[in-house]
Amino acid sequence: MWLESRATGSRVSGECTCARETGATTYTGCMNPQQTYELITALTTRLQAIGAPLQIVVAGFAVVLAGCALLPLSLAWRGRALAAMAALLLTGEAVLAWYHFRLWQLAIVIDPATGMMTGHVAPPLWIESEKLYIWALITALMGVFLRRHREELLPGVMLAVAALAAGGVLLGQPFSDPLPGFLGQYSGYLQAMSTGGQAAMGAFQGMESARQFYYNAWFMWVHPPLLFFSYGAFTISFLATVQMMNRRHSAYETTAYRWARLGYLPLTFGMLIGFPWALAAWTGEAWWWSGKVNMSIMMWLLYTAVLHARLYLRQRGMWQTVAVLGVLSFVILILTYITTYVVPGAHSYAMAPGGGAAVASATRAIVAAMGGAA
Repeated sequence: MWLESRATGSRVSGECTCARETGATTYTGCMNPQQTYELITALTTRLQAIGAPLQIVVAGFAVVLAGCALLPLSLAWRGRALAAMAALLLTGEAVLAWYHFRLWQLAIVIDPATGMMTGHVAPPLWIESEKLYIWALITALMGVFLRRHREELLPGVMLAVAALAAGGVLLGQPFSDPLPGFLGQYSGYLQAMSTGGQAAMGAFQGMESARQFYYNAWFMWVHPPLLFFSYGAFTISFLATVQMMNRRHSAYETTAYRWARLGYLPLTFGMLIGFPWALAAWTGEAWWWSGKVNMSIMMWLLYTAVLHARLYLRQRGMWQTVAVLGVLSFVILILTYITTYVVPGAHSYAMAPGGGAAVASATRAIVAAMGGAA
């Protein structure tokens, strides 16, 4: 992506070097911070203009979807209603993907010491305000392709998707208030670069660390999607478990087991690849005792127990045990997600006294390591 520099009239690319003046250092030869800020602001404004009506439509259709799930007369329309919601969410996700792609093109990081571009920042599609939205989309798509016990499970899937979609657009607000953490950090970086001096170097270190170890890290592009896929599968497993308890039929237990098994493998793999990422990002911090980390381990242990307890399903009392474990596992899943926002820690957006969010925590640790190495 070429950016026109107002100050020099030159083009900006990864191969150029910064123009330096006597005294304070300016960076207009490589990047015009003011112009970049204005371009990103205009892009965000355009997203808000496109997405704000879509956000209202999604919230309104979530109410319709919940109504279709609860009204017996809408039985013939349930599948179509869920498919329509999935298509609507996919449309919104396409808009967000376009926004993220344009952000990647615009958000470059320049080293003020060398004048060279270190790379583009690539915010993933499942961070900050977009988490619930992607969970709703995955669950909706799974519900569209649901076949076994479709008629019995579809109302529950529709209610779950309606709740997630409504929460995604009303609480997360991915279209009207996109990526507030990233945009705030990058705006601060641009402001520091326009000032120059030590402020620019400090802002560069923080932004470059976040770019390498958070936004552009391959862990971030694999770890969260695996977990959200497992969350969608576990949602349907939970609904089948409720039917198992209500109807007391082994067929529903089989369905619950299959969906739990489908979610268990990506959950396990996602947690395993998250371990080396945590070691790199949170060096020097007691991340192992983070509430989110411990809740995630508890969730994994409970779903492990569900899958193993099923082997003894025909033994006395195991039917109730499997059902209780299935429900408890999903409750812990919900609490694990909530923990991210209410319990302070390394893997958390909750603010502790004198502390910060997960990204800032990781950035501080990495910057400190870089400073020690220097």
